[in-house]
Amino acid sequence: MLPRIGDLKGHAIFLDLDGTIAEIAEHPDDVCVRPTTLRLLEALNDESRGALAVISGRELSAIDRLLYPLKLPAAGVHGLERRDAAGVLHGSQTLELHPISFVFEKALGDETGVVIERKPGAIAVHYRLRPDLERRCCEIVEEVVGQRGDVRLIHGKMVFEILQKGSDKGSVINAFLQEPPFRGRVPIFAGDDVTDEAGFAAVNDQGGISIKVGGRETDARFRAKDVQELESWLRDLVPDRQGEPLH
Repeated sequence: MLPRIGDLKGHAIFLDLDGTIAEIAEHPDDVCVRPTTLRLLEALNDESRGALAVISGRELSAIDRLLYPLKLPAAGVHGLERRDAAGVLHGSQTLELHPISFVFEKALGDETGVVIERKPGAIAVHYRLRPDLERRCCEIVEEVVGQRGDVRLIHGKMVFEILQKGSDKGSVINAFLQEPPFRGRVPIFAGDDVTDEAGFAAVNDQGGISIKVGGRETDARFRAKDVQELESWLRDLVPDRQGEPLH
């Protein structure tokens, strides 16, 4: 059961994107955020007085495209990119991962259904359309990562992510919590994948509300069975507004 909370103005809200506020699609480019969800995010942002941020594995540019016309505080590539509430960009210099990308293209580029996604400081190998290739993808990815000490491997939902070391969702949530309008608030973070566990840990340390969307073992303190249940809970955080339907 998800918790009941009081005044949203005392909370800071952090939301993952894929699998949390948008349904996962077979191809990353097919994901979309419904107009009703966008209206809900706008209402949550207003109700929390701007203390709403999206924390995603996608690039900031992709987050903005999916949430258009909203442009919220956000962290991309699992924290390697961050835009604060004032619109200031934060981030470290990203590694050149072209050699890794070339290896994956050579080994997997001819496999129909395998998607190799390049991001600043990261590469994702999606095999959702080819689950039969999980073992092969895993072997190739582990061999490449094992030869480098500057990247780490995350095995998410039907995806292997090779990510530059140096940041995670927990560290960027803590960074937001040190700045207005997030500072001094009780954090809420909802996510659905292994990459969100660092965020859950950071929120738990702050005595906040961590919510896992879907199954799998987790350190989150609460669970929503799916995107729809989480969205329903989020809607209950926003008072009814005459003339501003969220559905």
